[in-house]
Amino acid sequence: MKVFKNKKEVNKFVLQIIVVAMAGLIGGSTFKTFFDPAGIIPSGITGFAQIVHNLLEKASIIIPTSIVYLIINIIIFSFAFKIFGWKFLVLSGIGVGTYALGIQFGAIPGINDVAKENIDVLLYAVVGAIIYGLTIGTAFRFGGSTGGSDIAAAIINRYIPSIKTGYCLLIINAIVIILTAITSGLSTCLYAVVVAVISSMTTNLVLEGSKRVVSFYIICNKDEEIANAIFEKFKRGVTRLEAKGMYSKQNKAMLLCLIPNENAHEMKKVVKEIDEDAFVFSASVAETIGEGNFMKEMSKFKTKIKNSQQSLKNKIKYNKYKIDKKHRLFSKKTKYHLNK
Repeated sequence: MKVFKNKKEVNKFVLQIIVVAMAGLIGGSTFKTFFDPAGIIPSGITGFAQIVHNLLEKASIIIPTSIVYLIINIIIFSFAFKIFGWKFLVLSGIGVGTYALGIQFGAIPGINDVAKENIDVLLYAVVGAIIYGLTIGTAFRFGGSTGGSDIAAAIINRYIPSIKTGYCLLIINAIVIILTAITSGLSTCLYAVVVAVISSMTTNLVLEGSKRVVSFYIICNKDEEIANAIFEKFKRGVTRLEAKGMYSKQNKAMLLCLIPNENAHEMKKVVKEIDEDAFVFSASVAETIGEGNFMKEMSKFKTKIKNSQQSLKNKIKYNKYKIDKKHRLFSKKTKYHLNK
């Protein structure tokens, strides 16, 4: 069994590895550069690892935060192994590894070297949180993670899609913030809140930006050709509507299709190549509700399975109806004979 179908998939996976690795390295460097010098305990598993490190240090046990972070993630990965595919776990493992390297060695000269009394803690918290949120969102967008609460948030989001990944992180971070208040005081806790809120908002911005949808309305004469091109190139569903120009009194077809934002420019080119006279207009879609195929990839195999399942359900319902009908008739006959 081949892991990759073609060279394009291999190149895509290599790109994912590079981006997730860079996201992890930058995320870890953000901790070492902004949070550690300012005495800020960030949100998530990084913050929890820092709390454990501080408690062990008080007991004269010196274990670097990066090592504590790795140990915690090994435990989380053992639970996530059966839930996520191997690609996600490989990418996340790379993200965790580079993130730990960033925590240990990623101090940026000139920022990390500022004397503690000259550090603007709030500024460090805000800037650090923005970069931190960007790295988390980028890692997720490219199919990986920087570990810890990211994976826990992904698990929650997988089973409860209505809860956005950033808000899942916010819930998990609340536990770390409470521990921060207990172990490091109210001031440090408030900075942790600032980091948690800003980083989760930034994560949502990156993730939701990648999921934006554009609705295309295409009034054209070559509706069959354009619809087939959309099926083949974008693997998206298309709806055909009847349209009539009130000035020209001519009947034309209008196609409705929802396309991911990143494919919007290419969509325009495809339409113009097929029908130069086509009238196209588009609009951003805030929300989609229902089980329509507008944003689902068209798969003949999946469609056959779905149709078979629906057919089986209908057959079961029909058989149940026949059994219930026979039971009702039998009950009526029995009642009639008893009364007689």
